[in-house]
Amino acid sequence: MSSGLTYRSKWGLDWQQIDVHGAAMEKAVLFEGDHGVRSAFFKMPAGLQIPHHTHTKWVQVMVLEGCMQVEQQGSETIRVEGGGVYFLDPGYPHIETALTETIVLVTQGEDRPGWM
Repeated sequence: MSSGLTYRSKWGLDWQQIDVHGAAMEKAVLFEGDHGVRSAFFKMPAGLQIPHHTHTKWVQVMVLEGCMQVEQQGSETIRVEGGGVYFLDPGYPHIETALTETIVLVTQGEDRPGWM
């Protein structure tokens, strides 16, 4: 029987090279497919830009280390440093840029077919 508690050590994460909208970075999945949400750490090198994209579900990004810049038409460009969090509603195009080497924790509504 499960205890209902899941723990992941930062030393035991399985980091994989991935492509996010043409931007190469590393990802370590924490959980996905449960409770209608998924969560993962992402490591981004300085200068990496994720070009204009949208999400079909909400996305919350916590910058753990480094600094991100988020641009969205009709909104002020923001800089988010370590400890800061930003939230994106679905359907709004935006650009994200790692201004320094950055690690973020992304939690979002599950949007992949077959996982709901």
